[in-house]
Amino acid sequence: MILYRYIIKEHIFPFLSSLSIIVFLFVMQQAVHLLDKIISKGLDPAVVLEIFIIQLGWIIALAIPMAILTATLMTFGKMSGDNEITSIKASGQSLITLMTPVFSAAAVLGVFLVFFNDLILPEANHRTANLLSDISRKKPTAFIEPGILIRDFAGYTIYTNDVNSKSGIMKGIKIFSDMPNQDPSVTIADSGLLRMTPDQQYIELTLFNGESHSMPRNNKDDYFIGRFAKQTVSIKNVNSQLERTNSSYRGDREKSSKMMLADIKEFKEANTAANHEFNAFLDSLKSSVIRYDSLKKIAPDSITDTITFDKWVASIEPSRPVVSMNVQNKNEMFERVYRRIHSNNLLISQYMVEVHKKFSIPVACLVFVLIGAPLGIMARRGGVAVGASYSLFFFILYWIFLLTGESMADKMKISPFMAMWSGNIFVGVCGIILTALMLQEKTIRFDWIVNIWKRLAGGEKSLARRMSSNFIFKIPAIIFWTPRWIMRKCIGTAQTYLIGLFLSYVVGLILSLIAIFVVVDYVGNLRKFEGVSIFNTALYYWYFLPWIIQISIPIVLLLASMFAIGNMAKNSELTALKASGLSVGQLSMPLLFLGILFSVGTFYGGEKILPQANYLKRELEDNFKDPTKPVKFKADGLKEYRRDFYYFGNQNTLYKYDEFSTVPFFTRSVTRQTFDNHSIYERIEAESAIYDSSRWRFVNAKIRNFTTDPPSLTFKDTLDDTILNATPNEMVARIKKTEEMSYWELSKFIEAAKKRGEKVNKYLGELDFKIALPFMNFIVILLGVSITARAGRKGGGMLFGIGLALVFSYWILSRFSIAFAQNGHLPVLLGAWFGNILFLIIGMFLFRKASQ
Repeated sequence: MILYRYIIKEHIFPFLSSLSIIVFLFVMQQAVHLLDKIISKGLDPAVVLEIFIIQLGWIIALAIPMAILTATLMTFGKMSGDNEITSIKASGQSLITLMTPVFSAAAVLGVFLVFFNDLILPEANHRTANLLSDISRKKPTAFIEPGILIRDFAGYTIYTNDVNSKSGIMKGIKIFSDMPNQDPSVTIADSGLLRMTPDQQYIELTLFNGESHSMPRNNKDDYFIGRFAKQTVSIKNVNSQLERTNSSYRGDREKSSKMMLADIKEFKEANTAANHEFNAFLDSLKSSVIRYDSLKKIAPDSITDTITFDKWVASIEPSRPVVSMNVQNKNEMFERVYRRIHSNNLLISQYMVEVHKKFSIPVACLVFVLIGAPLGIMARRGGVAVGASYSLFFFILYWIFLLTGESMADKMKISPFMAMWSGNIFVGVCGIILTALMLQEKTIRFDWIVNIWKRLAGGEKSLARRMSSNFIFKIPAIIFWTPRWIMRKCIGTAQTYLIGLFLSYVVGLILSLIAIFVVVDYVGNLRKFEGVSIFNTALYYWYFLPWIIQISIPIVLLLASMFAIGNMAKNSELTALKASGLSVGQLSMPLLFLGILFSVGTFYGGEKILPQANYLKRELEDNFKDPTKPVKFKADGLKEYRRDFYYFGNQNTLYKYDEFSTVPFFTRSVTRQTFDNHSIYERIEAESAIYDSSRWRFVNAKIRNFTTDPPSLTFKDTLDDTILNATPNEMVARIKKTEEMSYWELSKFIEAAKKRGEKVNKYLGELDFKIALPFMNFIVILLGVSITARAGRKGGGMLFGIGLALVFSYWILSRFSIAFAQNGHLPVLLGAWFGNILFLIIGMFLFRKASQ
């Protein structure tokens, strides 16, 4: 029992660590798809948190079997590498006995997953579906923001130069009203006071020192101006509350096995009824054919065609159906019954797939133990590298069986049982073979891969010895050895050794995370890739690669710095260096400088490579169903059409176009209003406006000048516009997806959006985050060095757990702070840099302690 407790104890930390990183990857993948919806809807932080908590249901269901495999590989590999397995065998214990406690624990987790998948997960999926549906219907919260044309209120457009969100005091107010059955008007005020009615149904704007301009709809020649010292305007508020619903409809993943089996019974009964109906139709058709033949023998000679004969039969036996009509309806009847039965059979197959899945995935917990234990023992190496590399292979293998089987079973190409259980059967057979090899004391070694890497990286061999080896390694040896030699001369041997360790971990970790992320993303978007060729799928993830690297590089750098320092501490190298007078600060300074280079490189990649890769990925995704269609960049603003289009020519001049089109180019009903403090001093109304390569001109313009008393009115067939200098395409250029633009492109688009009076908080947040995100790479290296230097000779698993928790909290905090800033809950600049500021302070404090 002591041995059993020890084995279970050794599995706990690797299991929790593996479970955490897999959950983290799934959550990150979900955040990518959900954050845009969260930002655009202005949800409360509590609702955002609820979304991700209920999403954990299906994530945990998939992550537990994966974590069991990784933990089993890591634990038994470590025990084998530390010769504990040899000692246990010497004491007379069988290797099968060692697997008993792990099998028992996996069985307990498997039983838990069965109940979880059948009872809890469907409810979580149902709640997720309802909540996401409610969010999709929610209207964004209307905020009165300075410098923005607020068009959220029905019939009103509001603009203000400044607003105090606490006191409600506003400056420089312009209200454009266009309510049905009312004359359109423009109200300008020097200042105002904003308040909400107690029932939150209306906003009240108390305006001071202003004027109102209105023009009757039925008589454009009349024009009214009214000046006021105080005026109150009541506007119907936007219903931005998240209205919760509880739809009774459930998809297949929102039902328990009992519900699905009951539905399957109904589908089978419906098929039986359809078969009876069709058989009755065939019997009726058969009797009609017999009667038809008998009547044909006694038909008058004057009947020479089928139509006349049918009329004669109907006249003598009107109650009996005419056989030719039955024959014509035969195909229609057959198609209708076939479609009904086929549709029911498809649903039966899909439901049975889900029923089998609820049990096959929990059984995978046992199957993965059967794989992990013998593989870890025979590998004779433990740790994160072994667990991740071997686990990844079997993850991919198992999910290929599971996902391909599900897709084929949904189309009734194979049985649901084979679809969901073939992966378990195949991996289980592999596990039995590995167990047999383990009992024969076979070993599995991949040291040749490590040796090749060491020879390529240079190691401690001299250049002469490497040059005398196989010619294949000569060029790579020179490439790896030369910078190492230069660095030793410039910064010292110890620092070069640390950077070499650090970069080796960076390469290994980034490759592992890329592979894991691709598998996780493919699992989550399987239906998107149905019918897509292997080439296009590979090309899609090739375009996805820069984004994956940018997102995962912080966790890679943190773990690599922790493993590098931790490896030196474990081998007492760090202690020896301290004894020689080299402090942690001196040792890690070149590494921190390398972190700055990583930040600069990530920023460059994010601005030069990532936008184009993201654009090509989206274009490829849009054309998945048509692989022959070429992927091309589209010109910005090539074809745009807008109604009620506002545009600021400058700070005091606002244009309004009833219609604005670029291809074909035309404008209709153009108004230009020029403001002076709290009044309009000029208004131009034109039938249209034309753009002639470099200038705008009004057509059939009516100019009202309010600086004279009384106001003057003049007419012009054409009038040059001396204010507006933007091209039509520049005026309507859309804000593309932020990940498809560089920092400078996004900055340019933000300026264009401001001139249209659009909300730019979202884009300002992304603009600031484009700088904050690369700077994260320096901070995580600072944190990794500081924490590991203080942790001393802690094991790799402990460092991995600390690093994972740190990166998880860092990344989540940074992403959610920017999301809330874009929603208006935080200042934009603070939201973009909040995570960096907080963890930089923590890192500097810990680094100072570690350097002492």
